[in-house]
Amino acid sequence: MAHGEQQEQLARRGLPAMAPELAVTALQGALDRDDVSVVVADVAWDRFAASFTALRPSPLLDGIPEAAGTSGQPETPAGDTGASQALRDRLAVVGDAERERILLDLVRGTAATVLGHRTPAAIRAGRGFLELGFDSLTAVELRNRLTAETGLTLPTTLVFDHPTPAALAAHLRAELLPHGAASPVVAEIERLDEVLRTLPGDRRDDAEITRRLEELVARWRGGGSPPTDPAPAEDPVDVAEDLASATEDDIFAIIQREFGKQ
Repeated sequence: MAHGEQQEQLARRGLPAMAPELAVTALQGALDRDDVSVVVADVAWDRFAASFTALRPSPLLDGIPEAAGTSGQPETPAGDTGASQALRDRLAVVGDAERERILLDLVRGTAATVLGHRTPAAIRAGRGFLELGFDSLTAVELRNRLTAETGLTLPTTLVFDHPTPAALAAHLRAELLPHGAASPVVAEIERLDEVLRTLPGDRRDDAEITRRLEELVARWRGGGSPPTDPAPAEDPVDVAEDLASATEDDIFAIIQREFGKQ
């Protein structure tokens, strides 16, 4: 790891680099006082103490006023950020194998960033986080970054509870998709349903939209085009919900043809 990368990593942990002159002056003062039990460091206690006590309280920090109140902080709250919603949308429309790859890549890439690696190549899926070089400080940083990416509320003990990248990716998948995910066809129908629900009131009676939806359902049911005789139009939302029982290959092809999804 390059010297600059080491400094950046330590700063993220709450240990920014000191000016050399200031550090040497402080050490000289300790020598002048014959103080042999001293540490000279510039510490951002709000970051360092929270990470240092992530797994258990530390009596080492009890006598430091600046560290008071920073340990035992609640877990970082989750939120539906743009990144987390994009991740959920991406997972919803792919198969199981692709979901596993996406989440494993996310864990490996984030772990590599936290440890200061240029690429995720050094982060093996089955290798333990402790073997990879994680400690309580970097574990908290990994948790914070994954919280931002996934929108999940994750514990500070995340890498200790799920000790390999593969295990952690599986945990994220279970949290993000607790009941599995919709098939690609159902996901397309759900997106269509969302679009219909956002239409303004004056578009609800749009004859062209209704006709296209009725044709879509008629093709799926094998009845060809709908009858040309005037008939009460079905609610577009109800039509979209009817599609949920479609055979995947047939309905996906119809959606592609009717709505231009290639």
